[in-house]
Amino acid sequence: MTPLVSICCITYNHVNLIRGCLDGFLMQKTTFPIEILIHDDCSTDGTTDIIREYAAKYPELIFPLYEDENQYSKGKAGEIDFYNYKRARGKYIAYCEGDDWWTDPDKLQRQVAFLEAHPDYSVCYHYCRIFETETGFLRPLYNDIPGGEADIDVTPALLLKTSIGQPLSMVFRKSMYSYEWQKHYSNYCDSIESYHLLREGPGRFMKFIGGQYNLHSGGISATARDDDRSVQSCVDFLEMYAYTKDDILVKELEDAFFWCLSICKNEHDTKRIILAHRILAKGAPTLWLKFCYKSVKRHIKQVIRK
Repeated sequence: MTPLVSICCITYNHVNLIRGCLDGFLMQKTTFPIEILIHDDCSTDGTTDIIREYAAKYPELIFPLYEDENQYSKGKAGEIDFYNYKRARGKYIAYCEGDDWWTDPDKLQRQVAFLEAHPDYSVCYHYCRIFETETGFLRPLYNDIPGGEADIDVTPALLLKTSIGQPLSMVFRKSMYSYEWQKHYSNYCDSIESYHLLREGPGRFMKFIGGQYNLHSGGISATARDDDRSVQSCVDFLEMYAYTKDDILVKELEDAFFWCLSICKNEHDTKRIILAHRILAKGAPTLWLKFCYKSVKRHIKQVIRK
């Protein structure tokens, strides 16, 4: 039977968390068929053995793909999701990485029921919690979602202003997804993907807690430096603007630029200041940013003198 939903999971060295992730998939109570697609990017810590164990137990549900070489380290980070997307048979794709968990057995049923009833919508999200694995501290992920207890519609502008869009909460319509988007970005990621989906059709944020984001020392977000993230944000928003010419991105680009500048200034990281300066000078979409070019240049000279 053709699945209505393809659960797409990427994993690498998640040996302590992958069982919880897979159990979250398997506990889903749905009135429709699903498939579980797992892409293991050449794990070295025992994750692969656990996936083989589950795949052997549920061969009609779990379809793993094992890499002989780590694709992320080969510079294919922006393409990792495609290994699952391109073999997905479902009308909808539900996304979750191997170190995160779904905690509500009705998660998929609720999100897919909404999308089936609203064919113009592109994507659904829900609340998640953050679990700090090293401290055992559990806390809410979102504190900036408007609208009280009622579900709300999500636009590209709202996505950019809030923390809506946690990947493990996403269920999206495959027909509104395009592989062309990735070609325009040097670092294609989930936030860029959400932005483009919402340009295809509105999203819905459903106010139930459906998952858990596990924050651990081996995660990408935990190991990234603030200055690296700030520079990457400049690149991301500049590339998004260059591709879409969407005016709502201008303010985000300005904010990302000054975040980068403030962090680099504090760390006296001249190279990163210069990089951010060049990024904005090359593609500044407003006269205001072009004017900033001169003040930034003066600031760089002052830092260099120090």
